[in-house]
Amino acid sequence: MEKEFDRSYIYRVIAAFCIGWAIIYADRTCLYPMLKIIGEEFKLTGAQTGAITSAYFLCYVAMQIPAGMWGDRYGLKRILVFMYLLAGIGMLLTGLMASSYLTLLVFVALHGIGAGAYYPAAYGTTLNTVPPETKGLSTAIINSGMSLGLALGLISAGPIYNYTHNWRMPFLVLAVPTILMALVYQLVLKDIRPPKGEQVPFSEILKDKNLMLINCAIFCSLYGFWTVVTWGPTFFQTERGLTLTISGLYTAIVAVAAIPAALTIGRSSDRYGRKKLSLILLPLAAVTVFATGYVKSLTALIIVLICYGLVGKLTWDPIAVSWVGDHVSATKPQAMGTAVSLFNFSGMLSSIVAPIISGWLKDITGSLQTSFYLGGVIVLLGTLFVAFVDETVKVKVEKIQQRKLNKT
Repeated sequence: MEKEFDRSYIYRVIAAFCIGWAIIYADRTCLYPMLKIIGEEFKLTGAQTGAITSAYFLCYVAMQIPAGMWGDRYGLKRILVFMYLLAGIGMLLTGLMASSYLTLLVFVALHGIGAGAYYPAAYGTTLNTVPPETKGLSTAIINSGMSLGLALGLISAGPIYNYTHNWRMPFLVLAVPTILMALVYQLVLKDIRPPKGEQVPFSEILKDKNLMLINCAIFCSLYGFWTVVTWGPTFFQTERGLTLTISGLYTAIVAVAAIPAALTIGRSSDRYGRKKLSLILLPLAAVTVFATGYVKSLTALIIVLICYGLVGKLTWDPIAVSWVGDHVSATKPQAMGTAVSLFNFSGMLSSIVAPIISGWLKDITGSLQTSFYLGGVIVLLGTLFVAFVDETVKVKVEKIQQRKLNKT
C-alpha cells in the first residue's frame, strides 16, 4: 500500500527545521568573533582560547551516534525537543553565569551536547516524512538554514557587542529563540516513532559499503569546509591584509552563495541522480578550496569564495544526506536516526582534525597557504569514494512511474 503524505504538515516540518538550523548555527558562530575578547578578559593563551571551540565540537561530535540510537529507540521528536531545550539552556547559562574560564567551558560544552542531537533528529525525521522523490530538495531547503545561521552569527555578534560592550550579550540574545524553538517542535511535530521491526545492530550499518563510502566522502568534503571557515578569517587578516570585521564578511560570502545553489542542485539530484552531481561538485569544490590559499588579489578571493559557496560543502550536503536516506529507506528504515547520526559524526570529525592539522602546517611553514592546498587535495579524495557508491534515484524514478501505471 502506497504511503500517503500530508503536504501541509511536510511544509511545516521543513520550515521548522530550516529555522532550527539557522538558530543552532548562529548560536555556534556567534562565539567566533568573541574569542579574542574572551581571551583578553580571562587572560587566556592561544591554546586555552582554542579549547573553548574544541569543547563545543568534542561534545557535539560525541553526541551524534548516541542521539541517533536514542531517537530510533525512543522516538526522534522526544530526543529533539529535550536536547534542543538543553542547547538553549547552555546558551542562557553562558550569557548569565560564565564568570570564569572553567564555567565558560562547561556551558559551551553543554550547548554542544544539546546541539549534537539536532542533525540526526531533524534529518531522521525529514527522511521518514517527505516523499522519496523530494528528499534532495527538502534537505536542501533545511540546509539553507545552516547558511543563514552561519552568516547571522558572524555578522550579528560584533554589533551586539559594540552596542552593549559585553561579550555575553550575543549568547543571551540567541538563547531566547533557541529555547522558544524547542517549544515550537513540541507543538508542530507529530510524535515520531521508529518503524516496527527488529532493531538493526550498529555493526550492520558499519558493514554497509554504500553508507561507509558516503561517510568517508563527507569527511573529505567537510575537511575543506572547516579549513576555510575556521582558519579563513585569520588567513584573510594576516596574509591578505583584511580587518577583523571584513574578514568575517568574506567568510560569510560562502554561506550566502550556497543558498540558491543548494536549492537548485538538491532538486536536480532528485531528478538526475545523486552520483552524477557528486562527481561534478566535489572536484570543483577541491579546486576552490585550493584556490582560496593561492589567489592574491581581493577581487579574485571574492570570486573564489563565491564559487566555493556554489559547489562546496553547503551545496553538496543535501545530496549526501539524501543519498544516505535513500539507501537506509531501502534496506534498514528502522535505523534511519542511527545511520544519519553516523553520517554526521563522520563529517564532523573533520571539525576536530582540520583546524589542528592546519595550525600545525602553519607552525611548520609560517603560512596558512599549505593548509588550503591540503584541504583541496582531501576534498578531491572524496570524489574517489563517491565513485564507488551505488546510485539510487534511477531506481526510485522507475518505481514512481510504475505506481502511476498501476493507478491508471
